[in-house]
Amino acid sequence: MKAFVHRLSLWALAVTLPATVLAADPPVCPFKPAELESIFGVAFAEGRPGMEFKSGGMTMRDCRYSSKGYSLRVGTTVHPAATGAKDAVRALAGRLQPIPNDPDGAAFQVDQGDATSPTLHYARNTLAVELRIMGTYYSDPRNKAGELRAMQQKLARVRRVP
Repeated sequence: MKAFVHRLSLWALAVTLPATVLAADPPVCPFKPAELESIFGVAFAEGRPGMEFKSGGMTMRDCRYSSKGYSLRVGTTVHPAATGAKDAVRALAGRLQPIPNDPDGAAFQVDQGDATSPTLHYARNTLAVELRIMGTYYSDPRNKAGELRAMQQKLARVRRVP
């Protein structure tokens, strides 16, 4: 009986420890400006933490990296369970366009009408991440669709938040 209790204790530890480790909040501003500049080709300021909101076991945070004309918003939400992170994007405006063979199931948010901006969503374990370009990211309004696609590809190259 003692051996059974010992094995049960080890099993419980093995099951709960990863969830505890995975639920740790990531850095609010996880990127260095030089890292973003190498991808987007423009200078970025240090990230500035924005709101933090906790509710129902979730922690929501955001950070903005400013550049000339637009900024990159990094939104993270730590959910109490991995299913919550994966389900978080289902209520978004528009639709999700999956990136083929992406290990995190990343997808671009598209078809939001005039409000469409380059946005990438993905989930890792209990963490849901949104990378959104805010502001005027295009130089020619007549080629906004082409510049949107180019910016989406840049977002896909940004290092994933752990």
